[in-house]
Amino acid sequence: MNKLLKQFQKNERGEMNMGGIIIMGIGMVFLAVGFIMFPIATTATDDILAWVCTACASITDATFTGLTAIVGIVPLLILVGFLAAAVITGFLGIKIMKGEGSAKFNPGNVLLLGLSIIFIAVGLIIFPVILDALCSILNAGISAAYVGLEALILLAPMLVLIAFIAAAVISGFFGIKNLTSMD
Repeated sequence: MNKLLKQFQKNERGEMNMGGIIIMGIGMVFLAVGFIMFPIATTATDDILAWVCTACASITDATFTGLTAIVGIVPLLILVGFLAAAVITGFLGIKIMKGEGSAKFNPGNVLLLGLSIIFIAVGLIIFPVILDALCSILNAGISAAYVGLEALILLAPMLVLIAFIAAAVISGFFGIKNLTSMD
């Protein structure tokens, strides 16, 4: 047994960079979260696509401009986003292990990574509330004095959903970027 250990120790060189291992671990967390979030996002988007206004049954998700197409692609965007974050973070971990960079751990940066998940979750949870609020505005009727307001209200859900996804992407990007520095 000692002979075997000496053989392994003979080929060992240098020191190990724990920062690189931790960054690669964060990449694996992104991978796991992506596959955990995918069915949750699929269920949430199915509920959004089946939404019907409680006050007026003629107002559905299809009433709002571009909403059906955007909502339909959200689960795929979430999955691809988390997979891309996992791959990028994994490669950054490998670069750090090779000595081409260093890891900078700051609770604020880790919080940014967590916010990327929270933005998606909150966005999908609060979205039916937004649709109900806009439905009540449309159901009450809009005065002719407010030119263009109805068009803006019909566009608002799509803009809100895109804003939540963009906030998730931006916070995740800066979280990963600030956790590493390439020398």
